[in-house]
Amino acid sequence: MGVMTAGLRELKKRQTRQMISDTATRLFMERGFEAVTIAEIATAAQVAKMTVTNYFPRKEDLALDYHETITTALARTVEGRPTGESALHALRRAHLAAVERHDPVAGFSSPEFARMLADSPTLTARLRELHDQREEALADTLTTATAATPDDPT
Repeated sequence: MGVMTAGLRELKKRQTRQMISDTATRLFMERGFEAVTIAEIATAAQVAKMTVTNYFPRKEDLALDYHETITTALARTVEGRPTGESALHALRRAHLAAVERHDPVAGFSSPEFARMLADSPTLTARLRELHDQREEALADTLTTATAATPDDPT
C-alpha cells in the first residue's frame, strides 16, 4: 500500500468519525441523549450500526468525543512546559489561552450542548469520570516532575 493510499484511508476514517459524531450530537441536542439510540444515529449518518460502535465503543463517547483531550490536556501542559516555568504558571497560561479561543474542552460550548449534558444523568456521570481521570493524570505527572512519593500531600 502506498503512502498516498494510506493517507487517503486515514482521511476517510477521520471524516467518517467526525460525520458520525456531528450527526449524534445533533440528534442528542434535538431529542436528548437518553432518547437517541445507536441504531438511529447509524441510520441518520448512513452507516452501519457496527461502524458507529467501531468508532465510538460507548454511546457517551459520541457526545464527549474529545475525551482523550479532556483527560490528558493538563498533564501534557505540565509535561511540556519550558524549563523553569512552574506547573501552576503553565496551567494558568494554557487555561487563559483556552479561554481566549473559546475552547469547548475548557467549557465553552453552546447553551444547547451544555443543556444536553446537564439534562443527562449518563453524560453527567461520564463527564465526572473524565474529570477524575484528568485529575489522576495531572497528579501522576506532578508526582513524577517533583520526585514526590504518591502519598505526599504537597
